[in-house]
Amino acid sequence: MGISVKGLYMTLIEKIRARDARLSVIGLGYVGLPLVVEFARAGFNAVGVDIDADKIAAINRGDSYIKDVSNESLQEALERGNLSATTDFGALADADTVNICVPTPLRKTRDPDISYIDAAAEEICRYQQPGQLIVLESTTYPGTTEEVILPLL
Repeated sequence: MGISVKGLYMTLIEKIRARDARLSVIGLGYVGLPLVVEFARAGFNAVGVDIDADKIAAINRGDSYIKDVSNESLQEALERGNLSATTDFGALADADTVNICVPTPLRKTRDPDISYIDAAAEEICRYQQPGQLIVLESTTYPGTTEEVILPLL
């Protein structure tokens, strides 16, 4: 007997309302780090994933490299134990939500380079679970979610 999409959706909504959902963010730059810290401050268990080991080490020491995130707020979230950071995309396997916040630099032709989005989506595919909510927050052209991410998932 399978679980219906509506049943999975309602379960996720209930987990979010109860602050029992485990939230993840891929890309810990000027969008992703503030987002994962706010998730943790709101009472969620949150994990940030980034390929830059130096960023991960700084976060885990409580040293913010983003102006909008104070060392104090980062340290508080770490001390409460509901924020962690890793280079291991395997952490996505336990996540109820995945927010993609990777860079999309402009090419010489002025269109976004979505290679980081592609790489994030490929990692998500490796660890995707039924009922996971995947959100693209990177700046890109309309249709990227439907044209790039959805076919992979």
